[in-house]
Amino acid sequence: MKRPESNAKGRALGLVIIIAFIGLACLFTRPMISKARDYVYKDSSDPVFQAWTLQSDARALANNPLSLFNANIYYPNQDTLAYSDNQLSTALLASPLLAITHNPMQTANYMLIFNFFLSALGAYLLTNHLTRNRIAAFAAGLMFAFGAPRLAQVMHLQLSTAGWIPLCLLFLTRYTEKGHWYDAALVGLFLVVQTLATWYYGVMLAIGIILFLAVRLVMKRQTFTLKWTLSLLLVLILAGAVIAPFALPYLKIHSSDPRFTRSVKEVDMFSADVTDFVTASQQNWLWGSLTAGLRKTTLKRGGPTERSLFPGLLPLLLGIAGAVVLFLKGEGEDRFQVRFWVALGALAALLCLGTKLYFFGHSVNLPMPYDVFYYLFPGFKVLRVPARFIVLVLLALAVLSAYGVRAGLAWLGKKKSIALAGLVALVVVALLLVDLMSVPLPMHKIASAKDFPPVYSWLKQQKGDAPTAELPLAMYNPKTFSEGLQYEQTWLEREPMRTYYSTLHWKKLLNGYSGFIPDSYYEAVLATAGFPSEESVAWLKATGIEYVIVHASLMDPATLQRVFDWSLKHKDLQPWKVFDKDPKDKDYVYKLR
Repeated sequence: MKRPESNAKGRALGLVIIIAFIGLACLFTRPMISKARDYVYKDSSDPVFQAWTLQSDARALANNPLSLFNANIYYPNQDTLAYSDNQLSTALLASPLLAITHNPMQTANYMLIFNFFLSALGAYLLTNHLTRNRIAAFAAGLMFAFGAPRLAQVMHLQLSTAGWIPLCLLFLTRYTEKGHWYDAALVGLFLVVQTLATWYYGVMLAIGIILFLAVRLVMKRQTFTLKWTLSLLLVLILAGAVIAPFALPYLKIHSSDPRFTRSVKEVDMFSADVTDFVTASQQNWLWGSLTAGLRKTTLKRGGPTERSLFPGLLPLLLGIAGAVVLFLKGEGEDRFQVRFWVALGALAALLCLGTKLYFFGHSVNLPMPYDVFYYLFPGFKVLRVPARFIVLVLLALAVLSAYGVRAGLAWLGKKKSIALAGLVALVVVALLLVDLMSVPLPMHKIASAKDFPPVYSWLKQQKGDAPTAELPLAMYNPKTFSEGLQYEQTWLEREPMRTYYSTLHWKKLLNGYSGFIPDSYYEAVLATAGFPSEESVAWLKATGIEYVIVHASLMDPATLQRVFDWSLKHKDLQPWKVFDKDPKDKDYVYKLR
């Protein structure tokens, strides 16, 4: 039995570690915490969309939970929230912040910082349970949470939610050791929470659980007693039953729109090259400039954000050292753990490579395991970016590194070099900070709610859904139209902020921004390319649009004059309101009759 003072010291040390991780989460995402109110990372595309998603979820949960997926974008389509991750579990956690701040962007920024903290804490709790060494576990928390590939994904709030993965695997490990039903229940809970944060990590966690059980079955079949197996199976079935209703809108869209899937060609574009594993993100202090030459190869497929996968030199070396030590000297549970984590890291690295093997940008025609998963594993056809499997590689390296740190500190302890062991621990943490540290995040200012263009305050006052089209839409360009409008610069420039502005009025919009662009938007681009015309106005009326907002700054003077002239000659496009607070950015509202 532990002495009371020992428990008190343990709790105090745990509190210090929590505070340290909070500080590090703020440090690695600086200056986000000080600019959270009206700044976003890099540009106003995905970050403002994530903020809109959180607010849309919270609003639906408060007013009509059954209409959660019927978001206000891409009118007249239904279930439009399902065009991207619904992020429901993140929105539930964010609801108190939304109620306090009344600022979706500020809330999203704070949640991103929280998610990095949770990732560090989750990896710490997992590795502390495995190694019984707080220093090793602290190092593992650093490696997993703040690895360069994860910091490169700051633009994607949903991809910061990886903290639930180590927590789920922690309680799966505890369940294999003790067999307590509540540990199994927590496995199911964290699987649900992770899946409802992002389908990407839900699929990855499911693979991790299956691999854990497969390795366990091979190595320690005695674990699988009837009671143990049935209890875990029941928990996983219940977790699946909870997740299933949230999958139905995605399946419904897939059945009605064959484009609602990721083709092999698109998956190939975002697959990793072998050289990506030694390519660091541009923001990384130490390795960013040193690997800049290799990063150039990413421009041919995908982009540097998704394919800068170098985990850092120290995590790589310590991970290899930990695996070697466990393979040579591991006993009992350690023998199972090393085999599972090495297998998980190796499988995830292979899946990062996608359906083709690439070296320095050149394809090698070898069969890859991703092909099997793509066609047989549920959910794989909605994953566009295989390189995101790097999160499992980072977790595997973090766990194995913890074993390596533990072995080194134990060796020093045997030499009665306690002071030296403490110094080495500090050096390891310091070197990790240098290895992983990124330069301050590039931030981009956006309008806060009080500075939204006045046309949106007016729109808020209109009755009902007031279906609205904001023109011009994305430009019609035959090349980007055939390749996909998500690669059209005008769509990226115009639609994210229009989606974010809708958090003020929540009216139905013909416009939208998401991970998937439906056919209705392509049709709208074609139909309104010649606006104003009899055909374009008739199409808008047939679609059910009530108001048309014309952003004068995005139209050339000749087209704008044609709009004025048309509205004077045709009663079905009636001038309704003019907003000219900013002479350079006038907004004209027309009502369709």
